[in-house]
Amino acid sequence: MNGLNKRVICVLLLVSGWGICTPAWANPANRRAFTRYFGNYLSKNLNSCGVCHVGAHAEGAESLDDFPHNPFGTQLRLEGEKLSEANRDPEIALRLKLLADQDADGDGFSNLQEILVGTAPGDKTKYPDAAAVQKLKTLTAEFSEYQNRYAWKPFKPVKRPEVPLIKDADWARNPIDHFIAAGHEQKGLKRAGEAAASILLRRVSLDLIGLNPTPEEIRAFLKESETNPRAYEEAVDRLLAHPAYGERWGRHWMDVWRYSDWAGYKEALRVSQRHIWHWRDWIIESLNADKGYDQMVVEMLAADELKPDDWDTLRATGFLARNYHAVRDQWMDDVVKHTSQAFLGITVGCAKCHDHMYDPIKQDEYYQMRAVFETYHVRTDRVEGVLDTSENGIPRAYDKSVTAKTWFFEKGDERRPVKDKSIPPGVPKFLGGAYEVQPVSLPLVASQPARRDFVKQDFLAQMRGAMEQAKQPEQRLAAESALAVLEAQFAIEEMEAAGDKKSDAWKTAAKELVQLQREAALKDAQWKLMSAVEKQEQAKQTLAKAEKGKKKSAISKAKQQLKKADQAHKAAEKSLKKAEEAAQAKVTTKYTPRKQPTYPKQSSGRRLAFARWLTDKNNPLTARVAMNHIWLRHFGQPIVPTVNEFGGNGREPTHPALLDWLAAELMKRNWSMKEMHRLIVTSATYRMAGTGSKANSKIDPDNLYLWKKSARRMEGEIVRDNLLSIPGRLDPQLGGPDISNEQAQDSRRKSIYLRHAHEKLVEFVQIFDGPSVSECYMRETSVQPHQALALANSKLSFLASEALTAKIEQQTTGDVDAFIEEAFLSIISRLPNAEEKKLCREFLFDGTEGGQGTPSQDQFQKLITVLFNHNDFVTIR
Repeated sequence: MNGLNKRVICVLLLVSGWGICTPAWANPANRRAFTRYFGNYLSKNLNSCGVCHVGAHAEGAESLDDFPHNPFGTQLRLEGEKLSEANRDPEIALRLKLLADQDADGDGFSNLQEILVGTAPGDKTKYPDAAAVQKLKTLTAEFSEYQNRYAWKPFKPVKRPEVPLIKDADWARNPIDHFIAAGHEQKGLKRAGEAAASILLRRVSLDLIGLNPTPEEIRAFLKESETNPRAYEEAVDRLLAHPAYGERWGRHWMDVWRYSDWAGYKEALRVSQRHIWHWRDWIIESLNADKGYDQMVVEMLAADELKPDDWDTLRATGFLARNYHAVRDQWMDDVVKHTSQAFLGITVGCAKCHDHMYDPIKQDEYYQMRAVFETYHVRTDRVEGVLDTSENGIPRAYDKSVTAKTWFFEKGDERRPVKDKSIPPGVPKFLGGAYEVQPVSLPLVASQPARRDFVKQDFLAQMRGAMEQAKQPEQRLAAESALAVLEAQFAIEEMEAAGDKKSDAWKTAAKELVQLQREAALKDAQWKLMSAVEKQEQAKQTLAKAEKGKKKSAISKAKQQLKKADQAHKAAEKSLKKAEEAAQAKVTTKYTPRKQPTYPKQSSGRRLAFARWLTDKNNPLTARVAMNHIWLRHFGQPIVPTVNEFGGNGREPTHPALLDWLAAELMKRNWSMKEMHRLIVTSATYRMAGTGSKANSKIDPDNLYLWKKSARRMEGEIVRDNLLSIPGRLDPQLGGPDISNEQAQDSRRKSIYLRHAHEKLVEFVQIFDGPSVSECYMRETSVQPHQALALANSKLSFLASEALTAKIEQQTTGDVDAFIEEAFLSIISRLPNAEEKKLCREFLFDGTEGGQGTPSQDQFQKLITVLFNHNDFVTIR
């Protein structure tokens, strides 16, 4: 880098307050760590490079000599060097703690005291005045208490924190409640009581399977709860075993993992892949089977290296297939960016053009992570019963080249690769762990998938079908001959796979195959010539008929057809002559191999090594990020507010100790998500009511400390699903190809099976803040008029109201009060109160003579429509 470039970069860094270019310990990540260490106790005037450095010249700085450390900065640098020499982490927080009581500038005040009152600890001309000194005792005590809080260290391995002791231990049902209650006690919050049984059942049903409980289930649960203290826990177990669990939580994880159906036009392939729904089905099946989160991550990133001959598991690599982009650099950018955010909760992509501004990620490390994925590409393997992969097939990852090189791009510009030396695969060093690559030898069926037994059987079935459909004897003879060739090809492939390539038996088989291929070519040529002659005769007859009719356009068209038929006839004669000559030639062992796709016999092992590094229990982020996502979807708010940014630019967690405990518990329980769901939904915290005191609202208006259970709006998918399920119209079928998004108002399948791609979205779902195709780590929730319009006027709502009205009328046989009660139980899972029942009766009898008689079916249906538009229908309380 020349001097001018250095000056420009350093000036930019200084102006923006990032630090300087070259000296050890001075970088944007350290500055961010400094500000996070002091939090709100750091005054604005000390949030600058001048805390540690003496200002540079106006034209910038090229070295530490031009932008030197002041005494405080020197202390920090030397302390960092000492820690490194002692094989200890030179993190800023530790250095600041060790130097807190020292006086760097010799002005009689410690470093900590000066920082707390807002004077520079490295400038002896600036020190606390008398007024500031008066505040020091209080400030120091407050900061000490602040520092004694549970330290949030997302980049350190997870350590299980002690479960806090609380005053009201009888309230707690499991350790989660201890962490939450500790926050209540600290903030002086009085928590809400337990929710009513009907609310609780609806809440947990919607959370775990996305469907309202039926009136029968509600009545049974209320009755069971009177005598069985474990009625709720048993309900939770039933819900976790329900097939809809995988669909409900599959959609959540599909948000995080950026599921998208194929978005191509005609034959074009823009993003994702055809038949990517196989990955969606793998997600649902894996969740229902309670496959460990760690195993799911490994399979999504490297199933082709872990289980290369297991086609069910290979569906998992749809995660990588989905990232496909026609522009390779964009493809690689996306896979690095979204893999790091989805599983690690860090923005590695920010280091493509320069060292990360907030986290200790070097620019080189971005390209090392890209190199992990550089070798992979995407292909589509056949599925049983379908030979044409355009109709169906499994889109999957594989290593197209084990030697693909990654180049460093100067300033992140793809047009400026530095090809002096390729970048090896690797992981960000600050996260620790071992990244050890071992190449993977692949079985024959992975490198030559057409050799799989079911593929061969499908080819044989296709040939036999051609024989059965043959209309002419010559056509049948050609098909029979082709079948004999195929069977012989399969036989010799088996011999060669067993290592037999030059034996007498192989030579005999090879010669027999050559003879069969010549015979097949001859019979095929004979059949094609006969067919060509027939078409030629037909063309002549067509022309004669056209000439008789004397219509010029018909004559012209007929002449063109005859010309094509004549050409086909000549080509067929030529092919037959060639086949006859070949049949007379000496028979050799040079047979024609079966045409089939062939792929590398080895995979690099890069992705498998990365997946194992990622899911190692010492990886500091994977379990934390997973549990943060799970917690978000149970409580409507995550513990770490920035779910895909756990780094320096993210926000700190509300309950860091709880998140660490949950992460440790997830790993202890073999990464079982079902067990973690059970733990969360059976906690007293989850079971709280949604109302609380006004005093609490003043202390914690956003309910960050969970003194009640916050209500939240249903996602668009389960609004739609419940419009189908409640009246009994839902088709419970699991899996299968994506259904056109244009069929959303008519299809009875769940929303998860409707097409979700760019320009191919379900409008009803999107109205209720459906997921973005590009990325959706955390959904937004809006309140807009067209949401009410969709519930009131859509075809889906009309059909739901019509079907539910008929269903309840049949059950209640004219009993108006029973109809009202059943309607409330069906739609909002509770009985109406007296005022609600009175209003409903008035509504139903409106227009009848004297408010008597029997309400019309239309009026019953209108009441159902009103209840579907009730706020409690779309709200999870």
